[in-house]
Amino acid sequence: MNTLFRNFSHTFRRFFTASILNLLGLSIAFAACFVILTQVDYDYNYNKAYPAHDRIYRVEVNPGGEYGWQIWLARPFCELIGTASPHIQAFSITSLSNYPSDFEVDEHIYSELEFTGFGDYLEVFQPTMVCGTTASLNEPGQVLISASMARRFFGTTDAIGKTLYTGHKSHNYPSVIGGVYQDMPENSQLGNCVFSSFRSDLNKDSWTNWNYTMYIRLDNPASLADVQQSVIENCKQKIPRDRISGTEDWENFIHFTPLDEVHYSTIGNKAATSKAALYLLLCVSVLILLTAAVNYMNFSLAETPMRLRSINTQKVLGASTVSLRIYLLLESVLVCVCGFLLSLLWLYLLKGTPLSTLVASDLSLTAHPILLAALGGIAVCMGLLAGAYPSYYVTSFQPALALKGSFGLSPKGKMLRTFLVCFQFFVSFMLIISVGIMYLQSHYIQNSDYGYDKSVVLVGEIPDELLDRREAIVSELSGISGIEGISISQFVLNSSDNYMSWGRGSEDRSINMVCFPVDYRYLSVMGIKITEGRDFKPGDGDVYIFNEAARKKYPWMRVDEPAVPEDYPIVGFCENIRFSSFRNNDAAEPMAFFIYGKDHADWDANSILNIRVAPGVDKVDMLHRLTEAAEKIAPGRDFNFRFMDQVIDQNYHRELRFTHQILLFSLIAIVLSIIGVFGLTLFESEYRRKEIGIRKILGSSTGKILYMFTKRYLVMLVICFLLAAPFGWWIGHDWLESFSDKTPIRAWIFVISFLLVSLITILTVTFECWKNANENPVRSIKTE
Repeated sequence: MNTLFRNFSHTFRRFFTASILNLLGLSIAFAACFVILTQVDYDYNYNKAYPAHDRIYRVEVNPGGEYGWQIWLARPFCELIGTASPHIQAFSITSLSNYPSDFEVDEHIYSELEFTGFGDYLEVFQPTMVCGTTASLNEPGQVLISASMARRFFGTTDAIGKTLYTGHKSHNYPSVIGGVYQDMPENSQLGNCVFSSFRSDLNKDSWTNWNYTMYIRLDNPASLADVQQSVIENCKQKIPRDRISGTEDWENFIHFTPLDEVHYSTIGNKAATSKAALYLLLCVSVLILLTAAVNYMNFSLAETPMRLRSINTQKVLGASTVSLRIYLLLESVLVCVCGFLLSLLWLYLLKGTPLSTLVASDLSLTAHPILLAALGGIAVCMGLLAGAYPSYYVTSFQPALALKGSFGLSPKGKMLRTFLVCFQFFVSFMLIISVGIMYLQSHYIQNSDYGYDKSVVLVGEIPDELLDRREAIVSELSGISGIEGISISQFVLNSSDNYMSWGRGSEDRSINMVCFPVDYRYLSVMGIKITEGRDFKPGDGDVYIFNEAARKKYPWMRVDEPAVPEDYPIVGFCENIRFSSFRNNDAAEPMAFFIYGKDHADWDANSILNIRVAPGVDKVDMLHRLTEAAEKIAPGRDFNFRFMDQVIDQNYHRELRFTHQILLFSLIAIVLSIIGVFGLTLFESEYRRKEIGIRKILGSSTGKILYMFTKRYLVMLVICFLLAAPFGWWIGHDWLESFSDKTPIRAWIFVISFLLVSLITILTVTFECWKNANENPVRSIKTE
């Protein structure tokens, strides 16, 4: 063992630069692999923490017409499905998603997510209860909270019977804690929410309100086909015929998506995680590890000419070939293990930095013991595999020949090293091209014409208990210098793929649209242009302004007439704007701005402040002034003021995060490739020192010698680029398919990727070969 460490330290000191680069490359590769695999593990195990996750399904329907597949269901429809088969052990009818709410406990306000359904809807998911049962949701006014919430709210998990208030005690109703459940993992469908229940009579027999989602739990996954058939038969008999169109194809009317697959389904969530992206990340992790192994092998081979005399001297002095190979293999394993241990330091330092936001998972080392053990095992295997050929090669020469200095390199060995470096170039080109395409789309999203100027708009949220003071709040904030106008809406424009969908009319004449409730100032504040009719005015209520896409699709629409018979009047039409994400084709989607009137007095919960800032005003300073003004209006209440650009970017957080991941790992692949090139040029320049010296004596200039080396790499780069470009285009093109409105793929992305890798490679080769090309040829010939 002492001999092993002595040889290792001697090699490290003698080839200091190469050893440092090698350790750095290995540690970066292991750290990158750990980060990638935590994300893969997060997505792969999404929703698998529920005890019966393999027997839980989400219900999706295709009611025909222009709707397509959807997760929105009517309550009586859900109950019809839930009672259709004895194989359905439990079913839940819930709201579509969780939403943030404020809760007050002992005059302290906590912001938590709230989730609502009918009755004991958590029976399907069976969370682990710390105290109480999920059945308490059947009781009016009772809620469930997580163990971590209970400790924050009450200082203990024994919280049954305690009270919390939704919003503020003086404005809202109390809720009683009926149970405390064990915290759910982040990668789960529900997450940690305050679970509450709807009124039992809400929309009980309403087939017009399709605002719920449904999950079922079966007795056995094998029963799914029987359940589907029973549900279809039940639907044929009991669904009102005027509620669903195009139901002749009953087999394609209803679908059950396994809970394990919901995370990847774009039905109801066009921003869902892509399985292709998951597989790509997994492949990237493998490629990075392979690249690191290739680098180590190249370094080992590069050191061969300089270590050969020492090793064969040991053979002359009696050391056996087997023992030397074992020492070299152990030395290789030691280097890889040191690289792995160094990666743990990088990971520790990474925690809490902006880079940790690249993944949704927890990057703490203690959270992934199995993954760390696996990577440690991979480090040992990598050391054995990467050191196998160099240890065999360096001990394969006859001692006498090696001591005389007459040794050579086989064509096969040269071909192997060339192939390994070409593999690294291929990976670099492929990743750079694909990430370039992704960044084109990101730039397109940020700089396209939205139909309004989002860069001058700030948004905030009026707390629920202050909704009755909305006009006073608008008046107060409007007095701040630099504000051109303030309006109120129910949603933030461009913050979602789906808003509120309305269907109006009868079979003879009907419309389907996205409804966006606003106040009368909204279009003026946002700068949305009216194309016909008029803008909203004070006193308007229960009136529409449709976009041009609606008029094109429903040509009977007229200003000052109802949208359809017995509906509300249209006061104007506006230009098509980007109101949802680039995943949708908003230019062809009917949408309407709507002002709640007396018919919707109970619906009016518009709480989003849209604040237009004058040109030249510092928006960061404006955020501070708005916060100070809001604190005076309602001390202790958070209006959550932020840039509208931030809200829009949040709508693309998965895509942006994936793009940043691929960018980072592309840079890592380039670094590893350059380290590999460094190893190969070190190998060649050391082995060909005598040849370089003879060429210098015969009159070759330094420039010609450098050209001799770089010419070979240019050929390799061209070939690798031509092979990698189609794969990079395919990855980028596949990623763009998730967008309805997408950028064209530009040729300059391919040109830049080639020039970038080529320039870095040529500079590396030139730097490494410069020393030997300028060395006194007499010295190189003598030492050789």
